[in-house]
Amino acid sequence: MRYSFSFLIALVFLFAAHTAHAREFNLHRDTFAFSNDTAFEYGVDEQGKLHIHLRKKPAEFAHRCFVLARAVLQFYQFARFEPAQPQVSRDEYQRLVKQICRIPVWSRGPAVPVIIPGYADLHDFSVAYEGLLKENLGNWLPCYLRVGNWRMIMGHLRAGQAAAARWLCNSVDHGQPRAVYLARFPSMNHVVIPYSLDREPGGNVTFHVYDPNYPNEPSWLFYRASERSFEFEKRWYFPGGRVNVMRVYISPLH
Repeated sequence: MRYSFSFLIALVFLFAAHTAHAREFNLHRDTFAFSNDTAFEYGVDEQGKLHIHLRKKPAEFAHRCFVLARAVLQFYQFARFEPAQPQVSRDEYQRLVKQICRIPVWSRGPAVPVIIPGYADLHDFSVAYEGLLKENLGNWLPCYLRVGNWRMIMGHLRAGQAAAARWLCNSVDHGQPRAVYLARFPSMNHVVIPYSLDREPGGNVTFHVYDPNYPNEPSWLFYRASERSFEFEKRWYFPGGRVNVMRVYISPLH
């Protein structure tokens, strides 16, 4: 069978584009070097009870778990770092950050990735320009007013949690990290990004997740198939245990 030269060239470009998009998500490369903080001070005692107090000193960068999770996906999907290219001015980096953060996560994005010159990855860039990123990733208030946030106070059907688990497995299997909203009303209200998984007998799945409150440290989210429920590990802001999982950044309504 013969193929025209132009057809073969098109195949090469399609393969290259697919390969670039399908690169593996790396927790230490594709996330921010700094963390989100909470407006209140949290603590879990020896009995596993969560205590919440006012901070003596207000947090400098708080309420941003939605913002950081969204931005991680935007940089992963729509940006490409080119360390061999010369660095540009702070104003130009600010323009590029704003350009990336205006692209909806659920969209196909631009035909050509936004180039970030002079840095190897998001982690290195966020070390060099922490202040610039914190100032330009986005305000926390619109995240709290998102249309889909009202779901946290609702009951969650077990069938819906099973569907969320299947969706996450399929996404991760295809190299697509996703943001999920974890809720345990009224004390748990957080966003993480599952990026890899380990399947276990009986349909159980352990998802490895990026937690904006723990930079460069993997967390886990466990799906228990027999109960069709999720459990999140103990954190400084959460005693550990069952949570409800909701999909976010998959449409303007989520």
